[in-house]
Amino acid sequence: MASIMNNIMIASFILWALYTECLSVRFKVSSIPSVSVALGSDVVLPCTLTPEKNGEEMEIRWFKKIYQPYAHLYMNGKDDYTAQMPQFANRTELLKENITRGIFPLKIHKVTAQDSGEYHCYVESSHHHSMAAVQLQVTAVGTVPVISSITDGAVSCESRDWHPKPSLSWTDNEGNKINSSMMKVLRDENNLYYIISIIQQPSASNITCTVSNSINHSNDSRQIRGLEHSQTSRNTHSRVYVIGAGIILIFFGCICFLLRSLGDIWDKHGDLQRKYGDIWDKHGALQRKYKALLATQPKPACCPIRQRREGARVQENAPGILKYILTHLWNIKWNPTHRSFLFSSLTCWLIQGMLTAPFI
Repeated sequence: MASIMNNIMIASFILWALYTECLSVRFKVSSIPSVSVALGSDVVLPCTLTPEKNGEEMEIRWFKKIYQPYAHLYMNGKDDYTAQMPQFANRTELLKENITRGIFPLKIHKVTAQDSGEYHCYVESSHHHSMAAVQLQVTAVGTVPVISSITDGAVSCESRDWHPKPSLSWTDNEGNKINSSMMKVLRDENNLYYIISIIQQPSASNITCTVSNSINHSNDSRQIRGLEHSQTSRNTHSRVYVIGAGIILIFFGCICFLLRSLGDIWDKHGDLQRKYGDIWDKHGALQRKYKALLATQPKPACCPIRQRREGARVQENAPGILKYILTHLWNIKWNPTHRSFLFSSLTCWLIQGMLTAPFI
């Protein structure tokens, strides 16, 4: 009986030792429910072991929806980037200052809208593993809403660069809600949101467009309809006046240019008329000289041979006369085209006249 009791006590002691050992290797991973950060800032996602344990020889894996590829991995005492998600390249850091106490948060640099979502901190030792989750909310307050009249009786309000998804509301000057006839929310390539809404223009003098998101950030824009209409009317009239004045100036400029060009042409026409008059005067003088030269030649009836000799002498002098005429005309300054045409005509006329002149 005594031996049986001793065996029971020994077995109980062994079971207690095993239970204590199991408790010594167990741990729990914990974090916080959510973290909010502004777009473009750095963020730290906490992860802690309870009770405190040295995590230097453990596997610490941060991932989003799937186990791999991961956001960050610490394994075998060093960081491992071989299967890291491309969007986190060169932007993650496991803070190891307190890793021996079981504290190893993940730091993400320059957060983007794509980084939003749920992150899992998974820790595994040789005897145990555990995991915790934390929600990352990336926030971006968009541009100030812009209100504008798009057609008669319709007003639009738009804003961009929001995260998370925004909502838009219209109110009048008494705070009453105005129903929207159309509203669209779009996402751009950076995962940021653009929102636009259209309403029929209300009778209230003031209307307010407010854009906000789920994290209580908002922007609003107010419009005074009467002021906008008067400004629009003045701007329209100003544009009409400017365009009309420009057209009138261009028209008068063209008229002045044409009148000046016509004056230059008329002056050149007068110069040409005077030059032609001088030419014809010289032509008449040459004709008279030629007739006088012919009149001085004797014509005896008994000496036809002498007459032919005298006529030949006159013909021999013809080239000199022609040279004199052409040289005199060449010295006159006028348009090259007119000069060439006139010289060709006069030369043909003079040669024909000399060849057909009654020298005998």
